[in-house]
Parts: sequence; C-alpha cells; structure tokens
Amino acid sequence: MSSQLSRRLFIQQAAALLTAGSSSSLLASTLPTSKSSVGVVLDQLFFKHDRTEHPENAKRLVAIDNALTEHNLWSQLTPVKGRFALNEELLWAHTQGYIDEIELLSDGEPGFYNEYQQDTYVNEHTFSAAKMAAGSNINLNLAVYDRQVDTGFALLRPPGHHALENKAMGFCIFNSDVIAARALQRERGVKKVAIIDFDVHHGNGTQDLTANDPSIMAISIHQHPYWPLTGGLEFTGNGEAKGTVVNCPFHKGAGDKTYLDVYDEVVHKKLEEFQPEHIIVFAGYDAHWQDPLAGHLMTVKGFNQLVEKCLNSAQQLCKGRISLSLGGGYNLKPLAESVAGTFHTLLNNSEKNLDSIGASTEQEVDYSEQIQKIKRHHLG
Repeated sequence: MSSQLSRRLFIQQAAALLTAGSSSSLLASTLPTSKSSVGVVLDQLFFKHDRTEHPENAKRLVAIDNALTEHNLWSQLTPVKGRFALNEELLWAHTQGYIDEIELLSDGEPGFYNEYQQDTYVNEHTFSAAKMAAGSNINLNLAVYDRQVDTGFALLRPPGHHALENKAMGFCIFNSDVIAARALQRERGVKKVAIIDFDVHHGNGTQDLTANDPSIMAISIHQHPYWPLTGGLEFTGNGEAKGTVVNCPFHKGAGDKTYLDVYDEVVHKKLEEFQPEHIIVFAGYDAHWQDPLAGHLMTVKGFNQLVEKCLNSAQQLCKGRISLSLGGGYNLKPLAESVAGTFHTLLNNSEKNLDSIGASTEQEVDYSEQIQKIKRHHLG
C-alpha cells in the first residue's frame, strides 16, 4: 500500500468516527497490532497550511508519512479523533483579539503574519489547521490521561511552542501544548502538568504562557544564545511559579551525550521534585546534526534514547501518562527517520535501536561543566 493511501485511509477512519457520533470514545474502534497502544493524531488540514519555499512546509508531514509506511508503523498505531478547538479553549492561552486576527488574516491573501519579520506565514487554511491542531492535541492528551491509549504522538502543523498570548512567531500560531495542559486541568482535575521541550529553539511562548503558573512546569533543552534569543539559565519563573521554568541552554556542538546527561542530571530530578500527573513533550528534531537551522549534533538514535528517558520518567512519576506533539526538524530525511524512531520507541520495537544516518564527523563539545552549572542553578 502506498504511503499516501495508507495515510488517507488512516485519516478517513478517524474522521468517520467524528461524523458518526456513536461513541464518547476519542479513539478508532480498531486495535493496534502492537502490545503497547500508541495513539496518533493526523488530519488533512495539517497538509493544507503550506508555503512551498518555507522551511516549515507540508513536505515535512509527507516525509514522515512515507517513513511510517516504510517502517510498517501505521498498522501498529491507534488513530485518535481530531477536532477543532473551541474559541473558549483557545482563550486558555491567547487573547480574543489575537484569535480574531489569525482568522481575519486567513480570510485574506496568502502572506506573512508580520511582513517585516516574515518567519510565520498564513494562508486560507491556517486558522482551521491551527484550531484543528489545538483541539486534536486536547483529544490526544485526554485519551492518554483516560488510559484509552498508553501513549500518543500528535503530528500537528502548524506547531505552537513559539506562539505568544497575542502574537504569532517562529512558524507557530496557537500554543497547542499549553492549551492541552489546561484542558487536562479543567476537564480532568489534573493539578500538575510538565511540558518538556527538546526542540533546538527555545520554547519562548510556552515559557511566557506558564511563567506565572505554578501548576505547569516548562522544561527546555535548547541551543543558546540562538533564535529567539530567550531561554537563558537565570529565569526560573515568577512569584509562586518560581522554580517551574527549567531552561537547559547549550552553545553549538551539543549532541547525544549532552542531551541525555542533562536529562538525567537535571530534567528527571526536576520532574521528581515537581511530581507531575501528566507529561507533554514538544518533540522537535532540529537538534539533529544535519538540520540546516541550528548547530547541535543529535542523532536519530540519540532522540530515541531521549524519548525513552521521557517515557521512564512518566512511568515512575505519573503512571505512564505522556504524550508528544511535533515540533521542528527541517531536513526531511533525519526528521522522518527520527519521528519513525520515536514511534518505534513508544511501541518498544527493536527498531528503536536503528539509525541509518549515523553520527556527525564533527566531535561533540564536552558540556559536562555546563551541565553541573545548570544542575546547581536549578537544584542547588
């Protein structure tokens, strides 16, 4: 079966459940063939928010689709229903004026949110796709929390971690992870949610939206100083939320060892301190050494190991309740292979140890002293 056909049938299966309205379940009726139930969100609208010459374009999802087919992963996954976020749900992270602005821009000619900056584009499908991304991420996280699936991965576009309360930036429109975290709190009574962000660019939107909220911990491993020029070590949150912003910044040359060691030395220990009831991971793969938009040296295997550490934290701290949403990654082959590797890891398949691309010939910088500095700052 071709990748396009498999993906289309997969999306149609989930969409049919939405229109049928015969069950309150967020899932498809078919069961995956794997021992571990892994939910996935994908919608045709995510392919329609597109600008061919832009690095964050629909070809990214096409490449992922092809890789999932090549790795025979579609049959092992459980489709989770997508839906549009309600306006009141978008207001959990954004102002009404900003929501209206995105809708108005989507009704106009294709272009950029900010003509001077020209990093985030808008077309006729952007508002719908961004609402679908936010609503579908809510559904996936509720399905994971309710144990309808063990884990899940939302293949969302446009992404969200740079989106501010009243401004689009960095390819991002609505902050789907923060919205999903607040849905868990409002609809399931969850007291504490942790958001782990390993995209190579700092999630400034997620930090800003949660900096005053002691019930959400925002953790980020990223390149710094680098765009968007936020995410320094010093800031840890405001007021009662002090200590719930955990930035782990590294200059160029950080790779697998750095990411895995800082996870063990800082990230997991901060999670133990915080005791979340649910974990959301913003899974950006632009720290891969072949990515054109950054300078870190991660490998596909390193990402798989990092995801496995996130899973282990969830098992130890919140009964395995963890979901992922798609972040960056702008070289199509390592992006697609990394996402496929993440699914193999979630499914605990033997293929999680594979890496057809391998490591860079450039030697990873030794950041052991920086890790200890980060550890002292966040853990004393």
